[in-house]
Amino acid sequence: MDQRWNSSMVETQSANASPSPEGRKVVIVGGGPTGTLAALYLAQMGWQVFVYERRSADFRVSSNRRSFNIILSRRGQKALKDIGVELPPEKQVFLQGNVRHTAKGANLGKGFQDAVSVDRTTLAQCLIEEGQHRFPENIQYHFEQTLLQVNFQDKTALFQGKQDQNQQTFDLLIGADGVYSTVRTSMESQIQGFEVQQNQDNMMYKICDLGFAKNLPGAEEKWAESFHTWPNAQPLTLLAPPSTDGSLKGVLILPQVGDITYETLQSEADILALFQEKFPDVFPNLEQTGLPSQFAQDLLSQKAAHGGITTQCNQFEGGDCVVLLGDAAHSVWPSLGQGCNVALESCRIFAEILAQTKGDLSLALPAYTEARKPDTDAVAQLSEIGFGGNKRASSLLFISKVVILMFLHKLLPRWFQKYALFQLGDADVPYSNIWQQVQRQNNQLRLVLTTLIGSIPVIWLVLLRIA
Repeated sequence: MDQRWNSSMVETQSANASPSPEGRKVVIVGGGPTGTLAALYLAQMGWQVFVYERRSADFRVSSNRRSFNIILSRRGQKALKDIGVELPPEKQVFLQGNVRHTAKGANLGKGFQDAVSVDRTTLAQCLIEEGQHRFPENIQYHFEQTLLQVNFQDKTALFQGKQDQNQQTFDLLIGADGVYSTVRTSMESQIQGFEVQQNQDNMMYKICDLGFAKNLPGAEEKWAESFHTWPNAQPLTLLAPPSTDGSLKGVLILPQVGDITYETLQSEADILALFQEKFPDVFPNLEQTGLPSQFAQDLLSQKAAHGGITTQCNQFEGGDCVVLLGDAAHSVWPSLGQGCNVALESCRIFAEILAQTKGDLSLALPAYTEARKPDTDAVAQLSEIGFGGNKRASSLLFISKVVILMFLHKLLPRWFQKYALFQLGDADVPYSNIWQQVQRQNNQLRLVLTTLIGSIPVIWLVLLRIA
């Protein structure tokens, strides 16, 4: 658990401590990875868990055109492992590295080697199946249920089903209903002092099928199990995590303003020209073969989505009966691939604090905010400053910074650490520590550059005297 939270707080519990979780009800709004993982943790503690999800129980991965694979680092994997969840090997891809496609060719690097690629919807389905198998008496899943309103004073939630409404009482309500959370909106209107701020990325994205990795020019066997990027098309970005069948579902990210935007792509000819100019190795011989069937039509028919939204709340709880988890509490821009990882980690940390406080919500909920908020604020800042918007992680400035710091680390390891962002996937390193290291390394780089620039006149004078 996060070491900043003082477990001695448990000792301050009153003699009238909260009752055992046995028989107490928790209503979880949202049946995505966050809500379904939280359900497992609480069911294991003995809570009666009711998960409400607005989608149908028989939704398919392919039914969501914006569904693409997420990358789970060791941080996200630990949250699954600690509750005993092992994803079936056939439903995930154990990454072998990352392939960077440039004008000079493609190279396989060592990045992402501790990570796995899994479809978000598949992950949620696996967690639901786990709950149905392990805790059939403790977890109930309700689909096609939309939250209409919450009354925190009466501890009731009203849901709209396909045909009728139903009201559910709760001891604890968990808002795991995403970046546009209805639970969070209810907290804003009912809980005094609760505040939220959101910042929207200025990039837009659509999903496109890029075919099989083995068909790319120069493809190697490991490419089907690698994360693919096309970094030289700034300010455009194309990312493609692998699927279990070896195919690549690309995320095409374009700016809202400029020569190439989704507003300027109006025809198949526009898309053909875009891939010929910016991503020529995705579909070789485009002039002879053209784009794959339905590729342009599918891309044109999609509505572009915003690249991401950071959500920052001044607290994650209200009173002793409601808490926000995942994107509802702390969504981030996708530029560093941390959205799902930070959400799953939050489930794990919340469960640890709940166990330490023996289920006393009056202690556990504020303690969770105190323990978690420094890290969620840090990862939000990391995802925005220098890495979001048009400044993607593959930009020349970013790469130059990484190369310089790697060189300085090898040259003077006692003074310069490895680049801080390389620790993002490490579950043992809090995001707040990484953020502090990034700031420190930025200051070091500024000092080095200032020293070098200041030395130029001296060097020039020395050379003149020698001459």
